[in-house]
Amino acid sequence: MDLVVLLNELLEAERAGARLLADWMAEAPVGSALHERLKAVQRDEATNCAILIRHLKEAGGVPSNATGAFYGKALAIQDWRARLDFLNRGEGWVVKRIAAALPELPASPARAMLQEMHDSHVTNIASCDSVQL
Repeated sequence: MDLVVLLNELLEAERAGARLLADWMAEAPVGSALHERLKAVQRDEATNCAILIRHLKEAGGVPSNATGAFYGKALAIQDWRARLDFLNRGEGWVVKRIAAALPELPASPARAMLQEMHDSHVTNIASCDSVQL
């Protein structure tokens, strides 16, 4: 398992999510439950980007500047329920990717961070599923 490759792959995905959610927040009614949920998940995605960049640098890697393809695909979706479902598929991809990598990683700060990221994505999926539109 190449930790730098994994962290960059996740960074690109998190960047796509953070950027997408910022765009969607601009369309959601301010103060609505939907807007607040998007804001919380967006903040989580942006925080994950910063954390991944720090761990990449600590691992001797160069952080990617790319944004995952998820961003462009999601922009075409107009229906809010379809948007949240697509978002959750992306969150689920991150959960599966991290879950597959964790057993191969030795105990380290990066591994602990990835476990926390995994858990926060599981929470975000449940949070978005519960939004009443």
